[in-house]
Amino acid sequence: MENELRYYLNLMKKALEPLSEDEQHDDAANATCAPEDQVPVRKVFIPTYLVTAVKLPTGAIELAVNNQNIAEKIDYILGAYDDDMHLKTNSDIIMQNVMIV
Repeated sequence: MENELRYYLNLMKKALEPLSEDEQHDDAANATCAPEDQVPVRKVFIPTYLVTAVKLPTGAIELAVNNQNIAEKIDYILGAYDDDMHLKTNSDIIMQNVMIV
């Protein structure tokens, strides 16, 4: 089973992606339809902050707050941490939690 943090980050990554051509078409078609005939269309999520909590080898929890390039930071986290959210270059460093707001 996929780690919960990885699952959440992958969901957020998808929410940050621009609408596909089909989704844009559905959104445009909804504008001319009656409310009961409208098709649900995904909206692009624009987060303000990405907050991460990482447990260091000393046992301390480091909090990091990012307010720019959030999609790129998510890509970095997914690449730098293994399936159990241990840093690939130092398995004593563990991603404990992530919050996207």
